[in-house]
Amino acid sequence: MNLLIISPNSPQLSIGGVERYIKNLIEYCEEQDGHYYFVLPSKAKNEVIKQKNVTIYFRESLDLAPRTRKGLEVDLTSKKTVKSKSHEFFLFLNSFIEKNNIDAVIAQNFHVGLPPSYSLLVNMICHAKDIPLFLQLHSFATNKLQTELINNLFWQKIICVSKSVAGDVFQKGAHIKSLTTKYLGVNTKEFNQNIDKKWLKKKLKLSQETKIILCASRILHGYKDIIQEKGFIDLLDAFSKIAHQDKTLRLILAIGKPPTRLHIQFEEALKKLEGFIQIHSVEDQVIIRTFKLEEMPRVYAGSNVFVLASENETFGQVYLEAMACGLPVLGTKVGGVPEIIEDNINGYLTIPNDASHLSNRLLSLLHDENVRELFIANGLKTIDTRFNSERTFETLFSFIEKTLLKV
Repeated sequence: MNLLIISPNSPQLSIGGVERYIKNLIEYCEEQDGHYYFVLPSKAKNEVIKQKNVTIYFRESLDLAPRTRKGLEVDLTSKKTVKSKSHEFFLFLNSFIEKNNIDAVIAQNFHVGLPPSYSLLVNMICHAKDIPLFLQLHSFATNKLQTELINNLFWQKIICVSKSVAGDVFQKGAHIKSLTTKYLGVNTKEFNQNIDKKWLKKKLKLSQETKIILCASRILHGYKDIIQEKGFIDLLDAFSKIAHQDKTLRLILAIGKPPTRLHIQFEEALKKLEGFIQIHSVEDQVIIRTFKLEEMPRVYAGSNVFVLASENETFGQVYLEAMACGLPVLGTKVGGVPEIIEDNINGYLTIPNDASHLSNRLLSLLHDENVRELFIANGLKTIDTRFNSERTFETLFSFIEKTLLKV
């Protein structure tokens, strides 16, 4: 099979959930039969990298996120820029598909990640050449235009990362026969229980007896801060209720480092986060750090509890990574999170914006060994049986192959 995957998110530019998914997908494809092509954004220049049977094309025409130059924001979504870049993308993709005998195309998150013209162009090319085109949704549709792009173009199938996403787009008009749910997974070769558990505390110069509550998330979505949406404010409120009970307790906020073009927005969001830390008077016990993607397994392994108290989540890749590293997890009963965490079975689910309940659950995960052992054991079982990336990618590719046979 000659498969083309196009994504507006690249692991070379940032480390969000889609980017980590693309990284895992590339590694999986390298071990499979067939030829796999990835087209990803590049902030500097067009280049091609070949890795075994995988060829990655980095294209400037896919980089349309806002950026700053000399303190001024440069709008890469102006009509003139979008017209120029989308034209370049069209010429490249049209020629590329003809030369490489592509069997199918998967567009990742095109409804939110790129201007609408890109969805129209990739549909026009695939429709004209009679090539099946799949849309993989990692995000909810948040406006009418995004919904129209999902519902009314020529997608062979719409692949949703959770039942929550599938239910949302179905409710907004997508045809049920076009929808399928294929979960993301975690690479257990990277995230597992056999990782150095002392690295994190050594790096942060903390005593090995320190208890660490870990939260890992981005604080920017594009150039907008998502501190409230990701539950940071509620978490700091909850942490302030228990921090005084144990001065060796630390809350580590592992925040995703954004592309360099968003440096100013990132610094503004960081100052806002630091302000809430001061409001709750926990400056001495909260640590904010950015980590490289390859460091994250050791960050999880060196922690005692993982928590992300989001107001909404399409799925929650970080919960899988934490579970795979042997951490008890705490999430909120929103979006796709309950599809991972079963309350009181492999973790805790709380209601968003309830700091008191959140703080009580954190105390339980820190001090109740029976609960910790239960959640850790069941979390590892959850990963092994449902969310190992080898298994989830096999399911995805089997679905694609079966779909192509029916075309």
